Amino acid sequence: MGKSITLINPAFGVYVSHPSPPLGIAYLKAILEKNGIRTEIIDETAGMEVDIKKIDSEWVGLTVFTPTAKNAYDLADKLRAAGKKVMLGGPHVSILPKEALKHADKVVLGEGEKSVLEIFTSKKKILQNELIKDIDSIPFPNWHGLPLEKYTSPTRKHPYLKIMTSRGCPYGCIYCFKGVFGRYYRMRSPKNVVDEVEYLQKEYGCKEIAFIDDNFSQNRQRTIDICREIIQRKLKFDWNCPNGVRVDTLDLSLLKLMKKAGCYQLSFGIESGNQEVLNKVGKGIKLEQVRDAVKWAKEAGIETIGFFMIGLPYDTEETMQQTIDFAKSLPLDLVQFTITVPYPGTQLYHLIDDEGRFLVDDWAEFGSYSGKAYYEYGAIKRELVERMYKKAYREIYFRPGYALKRIIKNPKLLFSGAKAFANIFKKK
Repeated sequence: MGKSITLINPAFGVYVSHPSPPLGIAYLKAILEKNGIRTEIIDETAGMEVDIKKIDSEWVGLTVFTPTAKNAYDLADKLRAAGKKVMLGGPHVSILPKEALKHADKVVLGEGEKSVLEIFTSKKKILQNELIKDIDSIPFPNWHGLPLEKYTSPTRKHPYLKIMTSRGCPYGCIYCFKGVFGRYYRMRSPKNVVDEVEYLQKEYGCKEIAFIDDNFSQNRQRTIDICREIIQRKLKFDWNCPNGVRVDTLDLSLLKLMKKAGCYQLSFGIESGNQEVLNKVGKGIKLEQVRDAVKWAKEAGIETIGFFMIGLPYDTEETMQQTIDFAKSLPLDLVQFTITVPYPGTQLYHLIDDEGRFLVDDWAEFGSYSGKAYYEYGAIKRELVERMYKKAYREIYFRPGYALKRIIKNPKLLFSGAKAFANIFKKK
């Protein structure tokens, strides 16, 4: 039997209403099979079960995010106990390789498309390659073997898959982790991007695509060229940017072109309604730029989502209320508040480690969206943050007619919204 590997995307410890297509392991599958290595994929987040007795591959690789680390480590230990060789990779492993190596034979740091092949030949236990400069050279992700019917957009069409058109983010937000793709911004060519769109349509019947870049519109001309290429090829599909686009990269003419090319929704990482807080956390945007971007998107006919954080390290009760008030002042279709998470590897994590106090000690609690505070620092205290978080949702969504207006526009929001509110306001 030739070389073989099973790639696993471990389940989160919380309910996921819309499992997300696991782009990372789909890229690895493409690379591995191109090099003659038999590759199977199991996605626990989409309901696929891991039966260790039925895994017959030489290696098993697990993707590890901070919220899935506990589940991933437990599974890795069971696999090794059953005689399997285990490789761990992903964001959490990239910042804490020694922790991960306690549960694995090898760990892969950063971008894994090149170094994953070394697990079969290298004697090193920790593998890392330099950032891939020519990302057009990476094969399109291989989605075969995954339950594509389980990956549904929260609001639109099916089949629904992801494309990453660039890697790296040059900005310095203190709550953001740069350990996988780095700060060096690398772009795929417009032709390569739209070739993948056509591939997804022909191979998988894809009707909606999420462009999950950190900075899809970072290079204005490239964004224009991608949109024009889509229009020129007469490709019909819905697309959005769910990870957020920077408000300082947009203008009305660009947004109108994006709409013409099929963009139906943009998410904006706004984070705070206080300019001083935005400056201190390194966001690098102005509140007036936020107002303009949301207004222009509405004029272009694009739905808008605003992301805000409650409990940033320089927040006070007053600045958190300003964030709530600013969110209310914008004509956003949806607003999402999250309690700020100090993920390992970020400047924020080190700030809290040095000068604050962590309130959680279990990786599974990170990113759980449970409504609980993760740390205390300065004026940021547990009771204040948790109270302001609930207050934020009450003030936004309990406004007269607001929720009804959105549900009439998009009835699918009723189910997902009900679950979200139940989670936020459940009794402890």
